[in-house]
Amino acid sequence: MGHARGNKRQGGGQGGFGGAEVDDVANDWDYSYDVKPKKPRQNCVLIIDDDPSQLGMLQLMVERAGYKVITADSAEQALQLAEERPFNVIVADYKMPNMSGFDFVKALRRMDAEWNTQEVPVIVLTACGEDLEFSALEKGADMFCEKFRAESLLVKQIRFLLEM
Repeated sequence: MGHARGNKRQGGGQGGFGGAEVDDVANDWDYSYDVKPKKPRQNCVLIIDDDPSQLGMLQLMVERAGYKVITADSAEQALQLAEERPFNVIVADYKMPNMSGFDFVKALRRMDAEWNTQEVPVIVLTACGEDLEFSALEKGADMFCEKFRAESLLVKQIRFLLEM
């Protein structure tokens, strides 16, 4: 059960707690046993790309916009990171070995992590000339961005998703 820490005082009087101890700091309860946090306190973006040069460029671009960035070079590594900590937005490359960006989104949405992975916005990136936008949205992504437009569009998309 959750427990209170800090200075205690006696409750009482009408509408009081009938002499029970009451915590001075209402937000100091430990709810971790049954409540999953939805978002981290600081805006943190997870970027996944198997190409180290693309990953570095995307990281620099998003950090320059003022966001904390964590990177992963595979979808499997990203799923492990997503189990360990919450992210505000995830940017995933579409074409990666072993697991595509679409498969990553599907696995993320099914994950039972310490935080609510079903609600984290995901942007799928691609260098492919194929028309994948509808497929990305259909597979559970929130937005889609072609890599050649990332420099002008990606940070705007991240900002938009964070303001929702």
